[in-house]
Amino acid sequence: MSIICATNLSPESQHAATVAGTLAARLKQPLCLYGVAEHAGSVQEAPVDASGLSARLEGEAVRLRALGITVRIVMPEGGKDEALISDEECQRARWMVVAAEGWPAHALWRRAPLPERLARRACAPLLVVRRSFGLVDWARGRRRLLVLAGMDVSGGEENGPGAFLQALREVGPCDIIATYVCSPAEERERLGIHSPVHVEMLDPVVRRIEAVDPEVSRVLLRDLRERVGSLPGEGSVELHVEPGYSKRSDHLLHVAHERRVDLMVVGTHQRMGLQRLWHGSVSAEVLRQAEQPVVCVPPTYAQPKRASPPRSVLVPVDFSESSVRAIAQARTLVGMGGRVHLLHVHSRRLSDPDWTDHYGVLPEPPAERDEVLRRLWALVPAEDERVRWSVEGVSGTDVAQAVCQAADREGVDLVCVGAEEGHRRGGGGNLGRVLMMRCKRPVLVVPSQQVGREPPEWGGADLHGR
Repeated sequence: MSIICATNLSPESQHAATVAGTLAARLKQPLCLYGVAEHAGSVQEAPVDASGLSARLEGEAVRLRALGITVRIVMPEGGKDEALISDEECQRARWMVVAAEGWPAHALWRRAPLPERLARRACAPLLVVRRSFGLVDWARGRRRLLVLAGMDVSGGEENGPGAFLQALREVGPCDIIATYVCSPAEERERLGIHSPVHVEMLDPVVRRIEAVDPEVSRVLLRDLRERVGSLPGEGSVELHVEPGYSKRSDHLLHVAHERRVDLMVVGTHQRMGLQRLWHGSVSAEVLRQAEQPVVCVPPTYAQPKRASPPRSVLVPVDFSESSVRAIAQARTLVGMGGRVHLLHVHSRRLSDPDWTDHYGVLPEPPAERDEVLRRLWALVPAEDERVRWSVEGVSGTDVAQAVCQAADREGVDLVCVGAEEGHRRGGGGNLGRVLMMRCKRPVLVVPSQQVGREPPEWGGADLHGR
């Protein structure tokens, strides 16, 4: 592995090369110096003086070798970055480093600056360097960094920024602020958190629409803690949920400015074409507007998690035989010390009370709540000390959505549903089939007939998920 630095030998690029060389010395890695013939104020169509750039790169390499590292010079064909990021060695790079300034500012309709183009296609973490933020002193062990990591707990399994924090700690001490920017209204809907809200009775000053519900905050902090994981090395870890209604990049930049962080870490989806126009790019906005150095972590950086037995399972219950089989299967899967959460979804009727002062998934009707909870607890095996049990009753017009919300709210590893679950719910169709299409967590469908058949092992053919 190696540290790659793209340079056009401008003063900004020379400072970035010093940072890259110090990182290479700290990590005991070789440095590859890539010459890119793009200079601020140059015309794109102007001929490239490759021989002159190569001679100047030799002088830069001599300067960097004084740091006690191995430096190799690479001149991409024509001095263009397309050859740089498609090179096989780039696929094995540990870090990529480039200066934030000193590159031509092309018209937006023509071409983005080199740091943005590298962030879109780089296959290794890309450090975009700005001056006066102590990266050299940090890499030499003379100071610690305050790092803001932009995290996402509501999407898929990509966790590039969280995985990269450990790589930062390998270089030097870092205090981490793991930040998730969320829309309070969207998170309440995603998690199905229900709390009474009488907005019309609140004073506008007290209303604070942007505030995060305490229960929503508890769930988000739990998921954020799981994403960060255990970080070896020196430094503190702070979990921060930032409510926001505008662009995520604006809120990340606001927190970074307010906390005076030394470095920002953001993930990249590396979307291209129409997808990029439609979804936008948080990393591109941060690169353009940040005051600090920025690390862009590609989605391929995080290693996929190893398959392991589930420690918590949610079972939708409609009190049928299919539900009973699913409960027995869930109890077998979680093993000693695991948790099984039983969920009953009450399909709302026209005669049910009007819950206009609630948002999210609604509670069970008061007249039925006690009876439903009693029946759920009756399904729990008596004196079962191997498994921790919890029960819940909610109301909703969409049973599958209520199950998905509860799975995210409880943070379970698996949803276990009977194959016939849903046929009794009146036009709802097969719940297991719907959950496999809509649930972000793995779904196990328990067959209706299990006579003479052992329960499937973890990872067997009966496990479905995305």
